[in-house]
Amino acid sequence: MTLVKTLKELWRRRILVVAAALIAVLVAIVVAFQVSLSPPTVAKRSSASGAGSIGILVDSARSPLADTRRDVTGLSARAGVLARVMAGGNVVREIAREAGVPLEQIAVSGPVPLPGEVAVGIAGASASLPYGISFGQSGELPVIAVETRAPSASEALALAAAAPGAIRRVVRSVQAQQGTPAAKRVQFRELGPAQAELVEESSGGRLALVVFLVVFGLGLLAIVGWPRLVAAWRNADAEPLPAPGTESAQTVVHLAPGRPGDPESEGSGEKVGQRGEHG
Repeated sequence: MTLVKTLKELWRRRILVVAAALIAVLVAIVVAFQVSLSPPTVAKRSSASGAGSIGILVDSARSPLADTRRDVTGLSARAGVLARVMAGGNVVREIAREAGVPLEQIAVSGPVPLPGEVAVGIAGASASLPYGISFGQSGELPVIAVETRAPSASEALALAAAAPGAIRRVVRSVQAQQGTPAAKRVQFRELGPAQAELVEESSGGRLALVVFLVVFGLGLLAIVGWPRLVAAWRNADAEPLPAPGTESAQTVVHLAPGRPGDPESEGSGEKVGQRGEHG
């Protein structure tokens, strides 16, 4: 019944409902689109960001890629391990230093974790950070795919271009500490130069719909609730009348008992007695 009464009330105030809908449409257009009065134009709001990428081949001094008799399975497994190592922190620090980007502003993600494995990444990393680096393996190939994100295409390109040198320096430091022979050291080769492009994201339609629903809902709430609020306010200010039959509605007369020897009291008593006899 409450819903039916509300709908009937809105129908009686349909002019206000139409006005609320028009106001909601105007607010949604202003918030979600770029409005210009001279000349009158409406354009979608869009946010642009840079996206970069580079492929790094994990190879050896005696590359098996040119020899069909040699298996590359070992290199493929090593590429998956190195992708996780690159997302661990040291390589990202080298990339940030070379690209001139604050480390704490970079969100890092590694390959899809295996069952029972914890996801690799810098603690506290969030997609809301302005910069991002993602490391992964290209299928079953011995290739590490590096994807970057930045506010501009040039910064995304710098992050992607810094990745091969960063992994080389970190791995060479480990090889030097362990005394790995040169013939058995892992090699890293770029699969072409780093690439970057400007990506435009437009969410004008979804944003406009959300704003319209919120504003229109608030308008309907005001149309239904305002008269009730005013009526409740007036009733609260009005002084309530006493209900019939209550003590406050009756006039109670208290007769003080007469004192002995008081002529007025005795006289009044006699008069009352006489009235009773005559009555």
